Formats: sequence, structure tokens, C-alpha cells
Amino acid sequence: MSDGFSVNIMQQQHLLEQRELSRDELIALQNKRTGVTVFQISWIMAFVCLIVVNLQLRGDFASWPPPGVEALEKVLPTLATVGLLVSMALTRSGLKSIQREQLSVFKSQWGVAIGLGAAFLAVMAFEWVTLPFSGQYSTVFRVMIAYHAIHTIVIGYIMIRVYRNAANYDAVHNWAVEAAAKLWYFVTIAWVLFYVVIYLI
Repeated sequence: MSDGFSVNIMQQQHLLEQRELSRDELIALQNKRTGVTVFQISWIMAFVCLIVVNLQLRGDFASWPPPGVEALEKVLPTLATVGLLVSMALTRSGLKSIQREQLSVFKSQWGVAIGLGAAFLAVMAFEWVTLPFSGQYSTVFRVMIAYHAIHTIVIGYIMIRVYRNAANYDAVHNWAVEAAAKLWYFVTIAWVLFYVVIYLI
């Protein structure tokens, strides 16, 4: 039985070797990875700019939120943030699963990750709609939430497309999965930065 197992492992390794990327494919993959990294860094800076605007506006008031404005409720957004962090972990785990060609595991992990992302989006939409108007305080909050929501929707759509095409990916050819995962990391990190400024500081 162990001999049969060893033969099976050797056959899988041989198949993997046959599918290894060529030099040109490796260069193209590295270029794509660099492009996604540049995107992540540049867009995180846009989120940082919104954070700076938020903090600068606070200088016009003796306290934040301004007098007469209730502080934001934290429980629901905190639960949504935890859910988003879990979705990021599942996305990363799903990428590793597809690299091991565990398709069913990948689909279950990404399915839950997408569901948690949708739940996060629903919570933030609720927060956006129900926050009473209070001048700059509510306006800055809504701008930050909407800006993040646009990225969440677009990248969530990319994740759904990857999920639907999961059968097309294997241990070697999985760039679409990797790119979508990295973009979802970006969504999560960007939100954590916003969460700290909006709800904790």
C-alpha cells in the first residue's frame, strides 16, 4: 500500500513538473505581482489622505464628535470588522488550498469569505443610512464609508468571478486567485485603518 502511495506522489510531482511556468510566464507573473503591489500602496495612500482630512477637521472642535453629536455605536461595526478579518484569513487559506489543488476546500473557504464580505457591506450600508445628519461629522463619515464600499463591491465582484471559475485554476496557474486574494487583503487593511480613526480615536 505504501508503494502505491509513493507511486501516486511521484506521478503528481511529474504532472506538476510538466505544468511548470516557462521563463516568460514567470517574468509576466512577477510583473503582475509588482503591479498589484503598486496598486495596493498607491490606493492605501488615498485612504490615508481621507484619514488625514478626518483628523484635520477635528481641530476645529473642542471635542470629537462635536458637542451635541452622539458618538457612533461600536458593537455592530466591531462585529463586522471581525467578520472582515476572518474573511481575509479564509481568503488566504483558500489561495493555499487552490495551490494544493484542493478545489472543494477552496470553494468552501471562499464561499464563506464572500458571505462575510457581503455581511460587512450590509452593516456599513446600515450605518451609512441610519447616521443622523450632523454637518461635517456625518459628512466625513459618509464619504469614508462610501469610498471604502466602492472598493469592497468591485473587489468582491472579482472574488465572485474567481469563485465561479475555480475549476480553471491549479497548483501552477492560479494568478487570478492570488490577485483577488491580495486585493481583498487591501480591502481589509484599508478598512482597519478607517475603523481605528472612525470608531476608536
